[in-house]
Amino acid sequence: MTVAALQRLLDEIDTQGGPDAARQWRLHLPDIPQQEGPDPMAQPVPQLSSVPEVPIQPTAVEPQPLPVGQLLKWGDEHDDPDVRDQAARARATLTGLRRRHAADQELAAIAEEREQLEQRLAEIQAREAVLVPQKKAKGKRQSVDYPAAEVRAWAKENGIDCPKTGRVPKAVVDAWRAARQQDGTRP
Repeated sequence: MTVAALQRLLDEIDTQGGPDAARQWRLHLPDIPQQEGPDPMAQPVPQLSSVPEVPIQPTAVEPQPLPVGQLLKWGDEHDDPDVRDQAARARATLTGLRRRHAADQELAAIAEEREQLEQRLAEIQAREAVLVPQKKAKGKRQSVDYPAAEVRAWAKENGIDCPKTGRVPKAVVDAWRAARQQDGTRP
């Protein structure tokens, strides 16, 4: 890029909104045709071999970044609507980040509390298992050694009270067996 082209670029930046216009691609620069051959604006650079090196001290101090609150206030009060819009978007983004941070903090606290409660519950259940007496295992229901339908029919014929469902009472079964032995049949 030639010095003249650079000067035109700087002039264009100053007239169209400053450096922000260049950053946001809002500059309208004319196409500069490329010249072939040596640049007529270029000047020969003198040889500096005889000049001693002197360290160059920066003259401008780098500006310190503003705290977020001050930067947003500056953006809200700025004349440029684009800067005000950026400040509003930054404020909305910060609000979203703060909400997400608060939610993540609460979720972490909930997870920690859940772990503590689960650990405490395991301790309580272990202690309960030690204190509660062992329950006897229920055995299988013993199968009956008599035909329930036949016993119920015999009880009905003989006028003995017998439930229509469930287990046949032991007294009814004993009476049925005694009657069968008297008849000479095996129960």
